[in-house]
Amino acid sequence: MSDEPIPGWVEVTFTDADGHVWSVFDKPPVFANMDDLTRDSPFPVAVELDCEILSVDRRPDQTLVTISTITPWGVSADDGRSTFTVLAEQLRYGDQPG
Repeated sequence: MSDEPIPGWVEVTFTDADGHVWSVFDKPPVFANMDDLTRDSPFPVAVELDCEILSVDRRPDQTLVTISTITPWGVSADDGRSTFTVLAEQLRYGDQPG
């Protein structure tokens, strides 16, 4: 987490359903309440990123969900990608675990 410019930037990584690790960069409020993510936080820290569900693929052994990270914060990976397929258990729906 960088302190310049204030309030700083943070790199967040996540793994998609195919096992590819993606990195996204943005300001801490995009990923967490500012009280939960500070320069003194013990890293790594589990965070959340709001996203839009584009489709759901229910299979006998797993459920795959295609999401867009553009809505609502405009977040994308280094290469500009903003659509990812993840496992349903990686998501939270409102206040309930996914």
